[in-house]
Amino acid sequence: MHQSQGIPSAGLAVVSCVLFIYDYTLTFAKEIDLFWLQPRRTWGSAFFIANRYIGLFGRIPEFLGIFFGGLDSPVCSGLLLSNRVISAVLQLIGGVIMIARVYAFYNKDRRVLSLLLVVAVVCIGLGCWAFSYRTVLSTSESTAAAQGTYAGCHELMTSAEASHWAAAWGGQLVFDALVFIFTLRKLMSVYSLGKRSFMALSLRDGALYFAVMTAANVANIVTYLVMTNPYERSMLAPPTNMLCAVLISRLMLNLRGLEHELHR
Repeated sequence: MHQSQGIPSAGLAVVSCVLFIYDYTLTFAKEIDLFWLQPRRTWGSAFFIANRYIGLFGRIPEFLGIFFGGLDSPVCSGLLLSNRVISAVLQLIGGVIMIARVYAFYNKDRRVLSLLLVVAVVCIGLGCWAFSYRTVLSTSESTAAAQGTYAGCHELMTSAEASHWAAAWGGQLVFDALVFIFTLRKLMSVYSLGKRSFMALSLRDGALYFAVMTAANVANIVTYLVMTNPYERSMLAPPTNMLCAVLISRLMLNLRGLEHELHR
């Protein structure tokens, strides 16, 4: 008889939830001051609020799955599906925000916008391909999955499914790298002119964001490809999504804060 046990994905999910809520409490006052109390409403504000609160309330099904679910529970499939949909929505919102930033930095150059949109559409296609792909466990994977009875809801993923998700996250990595290159190129040109402007500071924040997210995406992809336990292959996906949502919120808060300082 197997004893109920935890797996690393549960611990990582708990940590990411706690850090997300902690960051939310730290920045809530700034959010009120810079967004809610401002008379002017923009699409940027709408996307900020969407990213912020879909990320926050999206922790509810993840929390329920960790502490109140079970692998044989009928609610697990619904909770796991909810997590995937929420993650996809957050990634889509983040992509729109980043495309808008780069488009603005390049003075609304349609060539830059077209390239980013093409890569984004490819990323969406890869995500849909991975989402719809299903296969059965191999004999060795079934043996590994049967070695313990795990508490909570955890995603069971075959090696073939993991390869598809690695490809989908690889598309996200390419998109992030492309935006990072555009951002870094613009940042270098600004600093080469000796400017220390609003644009220089916002570009610096963007470059730091993409450096961190690139490292997180690489670790996530490697985990999909090298883990042998079917329950552990997607364990870095929730932390990566939460890191993306937190960093985008920070970027937009810093950007809005810089705007207010310049207009004082």
